[in-house]
Amino acid sequence: MSEEEASRKWYSVRKVDFKLTCDCLDDVLRQHKRVPFIVYATYRLILALYFFAFLIFFGVSSAEFLGVKFLIYLTDWTYIVVTLYAMVACFNTLTTKSCYCIGGCIGKGIFRKQVQWFLLNISAAVSLIVTVVYWTALRPLMSEKLPVYLDVTIHLLPAVICLVDILLTTVIVRFVHVVYPFAYLFFYLLFAVIYWAAGGTDPAGNPFIYPIIDFGNYPGISVASVIGVCLATLMAQAALKGLYALRHRYIDEVRPDDAVYYSHQVLEVELENQR
Repeated sequence: MSEEEASRKWYSVRKVDFKLTCDCLDDVLRQHKRVPFIVYATYRLILALYFFAFLIFFGVSSAEFLGVKFLIYLTDWTYIVVTLYAMVACFNTLTTKSCYCIGGCIGKGIFRKQVQWFLLNISAAVSLIVTVVYWTALRPLMSEKLPVYLDVTIHLLPAVICLVDILLTTVIVRFVHVVYPFAYLFFYLLFAVIYWAAGGTDPAGNPFIYPIIDFGNYPGISVASVIGVCLATLMAQAALKGLYALRHRYIDEVRPDDAVYYSHQVLEVELENQR
């Protein structure tokens, strides 16, 4: 059984499943045959430029009234991670196509492909949590709503893009890769605790970043919130795994043969025989 076939099983918890490896790491990059490369590359380029430009705009505009405190929020952390993912994905798409054209890409770029896969694992699960929690629990309670363009770009677009990428590409989603968003969220929790212990406040002067993690005044609610986020992370990863399973069943299995990809495989065999 191949690594990809084994990874489709929900109960697959082999040691190798936790790693960012598969039978063909190019599956992390490759678009479906139905999508022309020029369309896919343009999509990647526009996405990277938009996310990066908006990050600069958001950082500069936020610094005027929040200072560096705009960096204390999980939403902003996640937007930065999604921006990094968009930029790495764009770079990988363009450079991989270029070196394939000259026949020199076999066995190269493994690390940057793993970085893209790693960032998608974090971005997809966490941005999905941020989107659901914000639009269902936080935004309805806000007396002053954020501008629509800001709300959509920060609290909706990252999750939508990650879901589209899972459908648009042949990336593999493994349930055990939930360890990556867990590690990311643990690191944020550690930061939040240290920030609170050091006397840090939110922009309004409150001794917490979010009311639901007010460690000093409401430790019980804080613990319950952490447990809730852990459960939400498992549910988000399960949803992504389910989306991947649907894509494999209704899109991957009926995809026409990828002649370009096949030629790359032939080239790899020929290069191996020449050694």
